[in-house]
Amino acid sequence: MKVLFVYMGAESLGVEYLAGAARAAGHEADLAFDPALFGGNLMWDIPTLARRLDLRPKIMKRISDERPEVAAFSCFTGNYLWALSIADEIKNMHPEIKTIFGGVHVTAVPEKVLREKAVDAIAVGESEHTFPAMLEALTNGAATVPPGARIKIDGGVRAGESPGLIEDLDTLPAPAKDLFYKKAPALQHHYMIMSARGCPYACTYCYKSLSQYAPPGKNPIRRRSVGNVISELEKATRDWNVKMVVFRDDVFTLNKVWLDDFAREYTKKIGLPYFCYTHPAALDAETADLIKNSGCRFVTIGIQSVDERQRRDVLNRRYSNEKVRASMQLLRERGIVVSADHIIGLPGDTREKLEAAAEFYTEIRPNRLLTFWLTYYPGTRIMQIAQDAGTVSAADVERIESGMSGHRYSGGGASGIPKEILGFPVLFALIPIIGPVLTRLLLKSGLFKILPKSFAVHNLLLAFNALRIGDPFFIYNIRFSISRKKVP
Repeated sequence: MKVLFVYMGAESLGVEYLAGAARAAGHEADLAFDPALFGGNLMWDIPTLARRLDLRPKIMKRISDERPEVAAFSCFTGNYLWALSIADEIKNMHPEIKTIFGGVHVTAVPEKVLREKAVDAIAVGESEHTFPAMLEALTNGAATVPPGARIKIDGGVRAGESPGLIEDLDTLPAPAKDLFYKKAPALQHHYMIMSARGCPYACTYCYKSLSQYAPPGKNPIRRRSVGNVISELEKATRDWNVKMVVFRDDVFTLNKVWLDDFAREYTKKIGLPYFCYTHPAALDAETADLIKNSGCRFVTIGIQSVDERQRRDVLNRRYSNEKVRASMQLLRERGIVVSADHIIGLPGDTREKLEAAAEFYTEIRPNRLLTFWLTYYPGTRIMQIAQDAGTVSAADVERIESGMSGHRYSGGGASGIPKEILGFPVLFALIPIIGPVLTRLLLKSGLFKILPKSFAVHNLLLAFNALRIGDPFFIYNIRFSISRKKVP
């Protein structure tokens, strides 16, 4: 069977793993890709340019020329409406082509997605086992629907059992990296990989807390063996022009025994600089030494709010500001470049809270400070918290569940953001650049209030700071943006 994944956004490990599973089952898998450079997936959210550069006509021509048996869509909320529009066109022009939808948005609101006429089937949760079985069911009319699948048959919907989590990640087929690398060769410079799935935390704003993935608050860590990870990376360095390894684990630093083994093997057999995510509660001196000595050069640490009560009650992130200070110091002392994430527009955000946050970041001095508007995603617990606080209306919920989530660079997914906080993203972007004396002068004098309330200015400041610190991700994004691409 020929399967065409249709995807808008940056490189997707989910698509790569599903394509690898389909190929391992004997199917042909390819990709129609729209990088959507101005659609907000990298740095810029410029709807006018995004519309002018929309590749939908070319994607539809390719589908008409190649006539795949299945068009597969992996959806996060930000690309769901785009995917649905492609599926509508497919069904209008080629109703014989089956459409399968999956991904986190589908997992969050499966019934809503299934009501769409253009959707023939959906997969929820981790689908490397489900997807190949669905292909068989769609083509051969299998008597049973695989776990995690829901398929429209004879005017009704037949559902498989609830999907389980994949326990042994070493058994998964290798991700089909060629899908994206052949479309956009610049992507291979940063090799994206996950060494584990699951997260011990249950942050209210995150898809990983969805009950569809695991019981509330329980998303167990399943970690690949060190040998399995190193084997993939050895092959990657032979096959592709890899400059940096990017670990997309939710929290890379959770298991010191695993890290110790990894550090020895990675240093000996790979030796490339790498990036990872960490968490203030998952870092101590021994862990910081392990990642430093094994080649970690850049870390993102999520702080999200500096108000401890807000962080605990709204975000379910339970650690003190003292722990944040200690974690930041551990990383900075070892020469690791640190990027801190902060969410703005949280329920209860005020000018006073954000002024205190600016003072805190001035003190701890991250090399890069990224500010994102809170974007509400279907099924996450913060949606209910925001409804209770009056920040999100019933109309907002319906809009978000339908795929109109807003974007982290353009105001998030809810209405009614207080005007008094609109200028803080620019102030936060200035903090790593201008130093503590000027930052405190802006705060004390109140001059920060006249800063532009523009995320374009915010992004220009981020770009300047990225050049100043040699941010490998900024360079990577620019190289990708201006590079030649074989799309769709």
